[in-house]
Amino acid sequence: MELKIDAQFVEAQEKEFTPEYSVVGIYFGEGDPEKGGEHWNFTQSIGADEEEGVCTVKEIQQLVLYGNIDKFTLSKKQMNCTFNDAVIEKTGVKKLVINYQISEPQWISLQKMAKKIFNNEPYFRIT
Repeated sequence: MELKIDAQFVEAQEKEFTPEYSVVGIYFGEGDPEKGGEHWNFTQSIGADEEEGVCTVKEIQQLVLYGNIDKFTLSKKQMNCTFNDAVIEKTGVKKLVINYQISEPQWISLQKMAKKIFNNEPYFRIT
């Protein structure tokens, strides 16, 4: 199954918890997640003792996954994420397509954070 949403909310953020530990993330949202809206987050811990991989969260805490991504493509107007079969069994979603409209500074920030999140992952591409 393919899920398509049009995000009104797009954010790239790095939050430092200590000088040695931070979390980088890209966040996409459509509507109110408490009223059926879709919010998807992709984050990565930097400097943590354990490498758990990319964390995908479907808000409100409906789904939390580490890894399980087959393909992730980011462009200035759209994000495409294809999940592996383990995710399909849990969510019914094979491919997530998120459309958005962002400014040039937002696009630069989104790319920067995505590169940190998906650092050296072979399935990650910016087009």
